[in-house]
Amino acid sequence: MHRRLLVPLVALLAWAGTACEVRLAAGVDVARNGSGRVSAGLGLDADAVGEVGDLVTALRLDDVRQAGWQVDAPRKEEDGLTWVRASKPFADPEEVPALLAELNGPDGPFRDFRVVRTKSLTRAKTTVTGTLDLSGGLPGLADPALTAALGDVGLGLDIPGLQARFGDALSRSVGAQVTVGLPGKLETNATERVGGRALWAPELGQTVHFEASSSAFKVDPRLPMAAGSALAVVIVGMVVVVRRGRRRLSRR
Repeated sequence: MHRRLLVPLVALLAWAGTACEVRLAAGVDVARNGSGRVSAGLGLDADAVGEVGDLVTALRLDDVRQAGWQVDAPRKEEDGLTWVRASKPFADPEEVPALLAELNGPDGPFRDFRVVRTKSLTRAKTTVTGTLDLSGGLPGLADPALTAALGDVGLGLDIPGLQARFGDALSRSVGAQVTVGLPGKLETNATERVGGRALWAPELGQTVHFEASSSAFKVDPRLPMAAGSALAVVIVGMVVVVRRGRRRLSRR
């Protein structure tokens, strides 16, 4: 089963023209209880969509769906690009590296994603770290079958290949980004934010090591139990006091 989700998405670059704009995205969102979602997407401008044609037909993602990924229908968003997005939930942060392997494999640009949670009685701190490596372009996402079919033409996903196709417009035409969303106040080395998430979007040829953390109030299951026990003690004490008071009044 072919589970490297970004491979069929990036394969669309084989048909994208030199005047097209293509954006690749990955993200991690974590909830207060430590569960969350890993997401991926490919954004195409109108010229790229025109070159590719029907995205639903061009993207054969049935095996990806069978692997548990939710694939949304292509949709034009506020940035003017038509995005194909997919996501997969996780119940435990330790599942994130495995989901990343399904996303782009060991040689893809999105690497070493980690989600670490440290908990106290009242708060939970969540930290997300990783690397977006575009130093060599996007060759790690090349599909061997498609590359073989194209022969000498190839996908040309390395920097020289992309420069040959897009020229001086490369930085505006092809890009990749990472977003991280966490509960509570966000502290991060990102210089941009979008929709409350931290955003990293280096240019091709660059590598960025990203980090984001937050600390949020945590309802520890021991707290309601402790509060309930304390309340029970108070109520019992009040009942005892009332009964004693009634007995004294009856004796009088």
